[in-house]
Amino acid sequence: MLARIDDPRLSVHVVWVPRNGARQRHVDRVLDLVTDERARQYWDGQASVIDQYDDMLVLTGPCAGVFLIYPARARWDDATPPRPAYVMDAHAREYDRPHPQWDADEFADLVRAYLGQAPAR
Repeated sequence: MLARIDDPRLSVHVVWVPRNGARQRHVDRVLDLVTDERARQYWDGQASVIDQYDDMLVLTGPCAGVFLIYPARARWDDATPPRPAYVMDAHAREYDRPHPQWDADEFADLVRAYLGQAPAR
């Protein structure tokens, strides 16, 4: 998505969590998958972030590939993360979760819409 949307206002936060057996040493090996300067990557070794999202987003089963869109005004001011404006889930169908199944083109178009840009297609 970062390669598809050339807009400096876009900010991406990648949060790696100890889910599905992941440890920080595993994350260290994949940090170079996201190299765009607009992206920040975090290791949440205590799973403090994902526990809150599990409840908020009804994330049962593996949690690899949950994509959230927040408007520019969203702030994490207290201990609870803000509710995302939109969620896509790479495992929605597989685990019967309530969010749309991941679709990279559709997600990029939604991000463009939040940025006030026309869809690419």
